[in-house]
Amino acid sequence: MSIHSAEIICVGTELLMGNTLNTNSHFLAQEMVSLGISSYRQIVVGDNEERLAEQIKESAQRADLVIMTGGLGPTTDDITMAVAAKVAGRELVFDEDSFHDITEYFRKMCRNMPKNNRKQAMLPEGCTIFKNHNGTAPGAMFDYACPSEQDPDRIVKFVLLPGPPSEMTMMFNEEVRPVLEKMSDTKFITQFVHLFGIGESEAAERIGDLIDSQTNPTIAPYAAEGECFFRITQRVEKNEEEKDLISPLIAVMKERFGQCIYEIGTRPLKQVAFDMLLEKEMTVCFAESCTAGMVSSEFVDIPGASNVFMGSVVSYGNKVKSNLLGVSDDVLDNLGAVSRECAQEMAEGARKLLGTDIAVSITGIAGPTGESATKPVGLVYLAISDKNGTEVKEVHLSGNRMRVRRKAVLHAFNLIRMRLS
Repeated sequence: MSIHSAEIICVGTELLMGNTLNTNSHFLAQEMVSLGISSYRQIVVGDNEERLAEQIKESAQRADLVIMTGGLGPTTDDITMAVAAKVAGRELVFDEDSFHDITEYFRKMCRNMPKNNRKQAMLPEGCTIFKNHNGTAPGAMFDYACPSEQDPDRIVKFVLLPGPPSEMTMMFNEEVRPVLEKMSDTKFITQFVHLFGIGESEAAERIGDLIDSQTNPTIAPYAAEGECFFRITQRVEKNEEEKDLISPLIAVMKERFGQCIYEIGTRPLKQVAFDMLLEKEMTVCFAESCTAGMVSSEFVDIPGASNVFMGSVVSYGNKVKSNLLGVSDDVLDNLGAVSRECAQEMAEGARKLLGTDIAVSITGIAGPTGESATKPVGLVYLAISDKNGTEVKEVHLSGNRMRVRRKAVLHAFNLIRMRLS
């Protein structure tokens, strides 16, 4: 059986009401693209048997594969396995191996297993069972006879996965993807080109000729907060010789975008900055005013950040700028905390105080108040200091208070990238 199309159904009232962010559909949609399986719809359904059954049947009419996540737990509102089995006309039967895995999970956690977890070992008769190495709910795949006028023998595949992302992604990668790879006639190879310091429309204009003439690979521009990126996707048919059609396009992009390209791949800007510091065995610290610790917080999200990050000073008040970082009274009184000179002295003072190879400072007006004729909301000064001197950058950022601060954080990471490249 070949799979050409899929629909994704995420089950859970908590998703429907917005109490939980639905990251599963985002992950699965990307996986479908990489597998060469078209996915035109993503649906969220609450914990209601009638509506869920109706949606499963409707999706099966349109797609070769229906992937469901969530609702595989032990409680009464976890209904996905039972409803999908009923739609497919399959009885739920007790699986001894799955029950053993569930009991072992609780044993390793040094906890007693509640009686209702036995429900998770009730699986559709004859299904393929996917082991859960990160939780208690096994997954399943089974067929649903869904004849059409064109194909009276039409079969649709149901794949059921647990809702918690840490369980779902592991199960998909380890157990489901290898099965689906054998069922797809097409493979898609995708590469991402990330840019900073240029807007989406200008970036798309620079390679307008490539976009206009695209066939295979295809080029799609996307905008993210403070940056933009291109997705380049090459289609390879089954049994077709796999040629690299993406690298020539990336070579053209490198010529046209230059240092605006910070990553060809999937690393975020902070990871790029971290990797460069790590490679050069250099340490960094931050002096933050308007961002109030956001740069440091973002940076330490990276595993191993302690190898390069020594600390930071949140110098929100002028007394801290003066007493800890050594910003002169002359600068603060005559030029103000939001000035090139203040950013410079903050960076130099932080580097001296914390003894790092590099220091980055940020000071600015995030808004919504505090602006003046000469210092509007969104005006931010950043400085980077190392043994070769200090460079100050002035940027004008748009958006609300939080957006200005988040963009300033990206500029701080980009300063490190540009300095070390």
